[in-house]
Amino acid sequence: MTRLPVLLLTASAIVFGVPAAAHADLTPLDAEGAAQSGAPEAGNAMSAAVAAYNAGDFKKARRLAEPLAEGGNVKAQLMMGAIYNNGQGVDRDPKKAERWFGMAATQGNASAHYALGLLEMGGINGKIDFARARAHFDAAAKGGVALAQTELGLMKLSGTGGPQDLAAAAALFREAGKNGDPAGNYNLAVLYATGKGVNKDLALAAANFKAASDKGHPEASYQFGLMLQDGVGVPQNKAEAVQRFGAAAKRGLPKAQTALAFAYYSGEGIAKDEAKAAHWFTEAAIRGNALAQDRLARLYFLGQGVKRDLVSALLWLTLAERNGQKDETLRAAMAPDITPEIKAKVKQQIEKLDKNLKEARDAVVPPR
Repeated sequence: MTRLPVLLLTASAIVFGVPAAAHADLTPLDAEGAAQSGAPEAGNAMSAAVAAYNAGDFKKARRLAEPLAEGGNVKAQLMMGAIYNNGQGVDRDPKKAERWFGMAATQGNASAHYALGLLEMGGINGKIDFARARAHFDAAAKGGVALAQTELGLMKLSGTGGPQDLAAAAALFREAGKNGDPAGNYNLAVLYATGKGVNKDLALAAANFKAASDKGHPEASYQFGLMLQDGVGVPQNKAEAVQRFGAAAKRGLPKAQTALAFAYYSGEGIAKDEAKAAHWFTEAAIRGNALAQDRLARLYFLGQGVKRDLVSALLWLTLAERNGQKDETLRAAMAPDITPEIKAKVKQQIEKLDKNLKEARDAVVPPR
C-alpha cells in the first residue's frame, strides 16, 4: 500500500504525496479549489479539517471534510481519499479512496489522477490495472505532477500498460527533473549512460546524476560518486566522490557505505582512518552487503580499526560466503587460529541470526 499523506503547502492549499519521495512536489490546488464550496464558512471548516488532520485527529478531520467533499470541495475530496487509502481513523478502503479521488479527478485535479494511478498500480480489490494506471499518470503528468511524469516515464520505458516508447520516457524524465523530482533526473541519467532513448552521453549522465544527488537521491549520489572517482563524464575528483558516497551512506545505501569504507581504508579522497572504515563496513555488512561482510571479517582478523576478534572474523566471513562472496585467501589464513570453540560460538550466533530473520519474515507474512 502506498500511503498518501496530506501536505499543507499554504494556508489555502493541500496536496497529497508519497513517503518515498520526500519532496512530494505535487500540483497545489489553486484558489478555485477553496472557492468551490461557496460560503466563507466552508473555507473555515476546511482549515479546521486540515488542522485536525495534521494533529492526527482523523475522525474530526473526516467529520469536517466529508460534507465539503460531497459539496464539491476538491481539497476535501483529496483529504477523504487519503484518509480511506491510509486507513486513518477508519478501516482502509481502496474503493472509497477511489471514489473520493475520482470526484476530484473529474474536476480536473492532477494530484487526484496521480493518486488514482497509484491505487491502480497497487490493485483495487486485488486487481491491478496497468492501462488505467497509465491513463491516470498521463493526465497527472499533463497537469504538471512531477512524480506522475516519472511514473509514466517508467511505464513507457518498460512498455507497461501500453506501448514502449524510450524517447517519450526520456522526455518525461527530463520534465520531471525540471519539476523537482530527483527520480526523473536519475532515470534520465541512466538513459544517457546506456544510450537508450537518447544518444549516449556520459557528460549528461553525470550532470543528471549530480542534479538528482543534489536533491537527495541516494542511488544517484552513489553513481555520481563512482563517476567522480574514476573521472568518467566529469573531471576526476576523489574528494567530492567521497562526499557523494557519504551522502548516500548516511541515507542507508549499503554499496555507498562500502565505497565510503574503502575510501577511509585507503585514504583516497579523505584522510585514512581504519576505525571509520570499520564503522562503514559494519553499517553495510549488517544490511547484507557481501563485500562489506568479507572486508569486515578481514579487519577483525587483522585487528585493523577494531580489536582483533576471531569469532567476529569467522562470523562475518561465513555470512559473506553465504551471500556469494568467497575469500579462500582469508579462510586459509584464518584456519590455523580457528578452534572448535570458536566454530561452536559462530554456529550458535548464525543459528540465532537465522531464527531472528525467520521470526521477522513470519511477522510480515504469517504462514498459511
